[in-house]
Amino acid sequence: MGEPFSAIGFKITDEASYQALAEEAQQRGTPSQAKREQGVLHGRCWSLGSGLEVWTMLYESKAGLFYADCRPAFRARHVFNFYPWEIAEYEEDGEAVARGLLLNSDTEIVFELQNITEVDLGHLRERPITAAVSGLAYRVRVIAKPKDPLFAPLAERAPRRKVTEVDYIVRGRVIAWREMKNPHTTSDLILIDVDAGKVRLEVLVNRADIKGELKVDGWLSAEVWLQGHILSEKELQARYEGLDRHVYRGSFWETLRREI
Repeated sequence: MGEPFSAIGFKITDEASYQALAEEAQQRGTPSQAKREQGVLHGRCWSLGSGLEVWTMLYESKAGLFYADCRPAFRARHVFNFYPWEIAEYEEDGEAVARGLLLNSDTEIVFELQNITEVDLGHLRERPITAAVSGLAYRVRVIAKPKDPLFAPLAERAPRRKVTEVDYIVRGRVIAWREMKNPHTTSDLILIDVDAGKVRLEVLVNRADIKGELKVDGWLSAEVWLQGHILSEKELQARYEGLDRHVYRGSFWETLRREI
């Protein structure tokens, strides 16, 4: 089905528009790289704000051959812990696909790994990984409630269609939703928090690709391209909002002491 650029607010209709976006992301993006046995992966992440991103990936082989890729991305708030897990790299395509079981669950999730050049996989071996995962939707349809929630690979539900292993069908209850805007194109987007039974997933969609009126506690069905980012130790610590056990307990009360 290809990458859903429309979900993050870009209209890609042909090779020319694809190349133009890739060139702009290459110029504006923050660089990162990862060395491989047969070459180097060069990544650039163009951050548009509100979690919206465009990634370009260039694989440079030792023989001097170059292979490029450009794709949409979104840094979600919801995170998932996976173990066991594996990552398959398709270096010449500039892609990486992560596959893992949700911790303490039998639910497997496969997603496009966006930030392969930002993480050191060598430090992650033999331990769980934490990833922010979300779905970029091709289309969303509001449905009646009677159907059961569903989170499954689209290939299992539509075997005759040409889909990838990271294309999923998501059906569930709308917990919340909020409007967003791509600041570069001014396209109207909607980020939907969906309870799909096995998982609670954020689904990002272009407003033009929604059929029906969204309502909290209403139901929807969506076809999504599942993608995500592995979080580094620094990012995990930045997300922590609980009690800091390294801080003296009495200091919490001292901040509340009334001045005399």
